Amino acid sequence: MDELIKYGKKIVANGLVHSHFGNVSRRIGDYLLISSTGSMLDELEGKIVKVSIYKESSLDSIASSELPVHREIYKNTSASAILHGHSVFAVVESMLNDEYIVSDSCETEYFLSEIPIIKGGVGSKELAKNAAKFLKDHLGVIIKGHGTIGTGSNVKEAYFVLSSIEHICKIKYYLDIAKNRKDIPIL
Repeated sequence: MDELIKYGKKIVANGLVHSHFGNVSRRIGDYLLISSTGSMLDELEGKIVKVSIYKESSLDSIASSELPVHREIYKNTSASAILHGHSVFAVVESMLNDEYIVSDSCETEYFLSEIPIIKGGVGSKELAKNAAKFLKDHLGVIIKGHGTIGTGSNVKEAYFVLSSIEHICKIKYYLDIAKNRKDIPIL
């Protein structure tokens, strides 16, 4: 639980989410710890709920509205942690592109050479299905016009993926602007 609280604060501090948006979770056997609905990620003390991955319960109503997405990812991938952000450059790039964002950064191209752009409404079956499908073969995805999901074998790794997606999208955004300027030589 402490790890989710720590990285919730990092997500907010680094601009990967704002206000009451985003959510975090961690798998513990057949259960998951997940931020509660409407909670702010930099104030998660007392706002994390333990629910089953495989069965619905009365606590589902206080868990994040993205609980169905987290459950589907845990059921269908090897992820042990999931972080969901709403970072600006990733959302912008998802609106400008349709299928994938390709990394132009040597820092990230080895493990995030391409980031799928998926569709689906908040907490919807469509989003859960698409996220689980693409996260079988990728560590992260961008939800078109919505946000990002980073996964990992632990919370720290999922955070690295989440922040790397935003880094890749930021570089792509500025590089695309520079390519359209005639006064800047592109090497």
